Amino acid sequence: MSDLKHQLAMERRLARRQRRREEYHRGLRPMAIAAWNITKEHNVGSLVRTAHAAAAAEVVLVGEREWNVEAAKTSELYTTVTQLADIEAFRKHLESRRWNLVAVELDHRAVNLFDAEYPERPCFLLGAEVGGLPGELLDEAEMVVQIPQWGLVPSLNLAIAGSIVVYDYLGKLHGEARLNRPDGGLLDQNAGEPEGGYDVDHKG
Repeated sequence: MSDLKHQLAMERRLARRQRRREEYHRGLRPMAIAAWNITKEHNVGSLVRTAHAAAAAEVVLVGEREWNVEAAKTSELYTTVTQLADIEAFRKHLESRRWNLVAVELDHRAVNLFDAEYPERPCFLLGAEVGGLPGELLDEAEMVVQIPQWGLVPSLNLAIAGSIVVYDYLGKLHGEARLNRPDGGLLDQNAGEPEGGYDVDHKG
């Protein structure tokens, strides 16, 4: 009997998790966060947590590197993480998902974060902790954004930089009255279409 009770309890938990996952996926936003050849595994887990909190459609990892699932704090159970081998695979993915590349980098072409006017369906790309982003991706980006800094060491933690840019984007949507659920939470089942009636092409 105890085994049966345990099985039924497990089935209820799984059903509840699936129901919550479906509710969450209904409210995904048409944006992605990508990381180029990250060397510090915990940074990827932190990016996944940010993507989950912001309801981003996916996280894209470019390069053959492992990442620290522990740092994601179970958000990886609900967030699509797409791993791609190289720059060509990344380009094809951007095209197939209709993402507009927004590179986050300290660069002479960059727009100040405070002045940035983001494209629709942005994919925010962050570079490796050492070496940053390839110049060809900066050339191909819809826009390059840099976060102003006033310290002596011009370097923010990669995961923190990703969080800042994503929430700047959401803040600007809110300022234009284009952000649903500005106070957080899941999409109301009676609210009709998700934000802008978009299609995030979610496959997770």
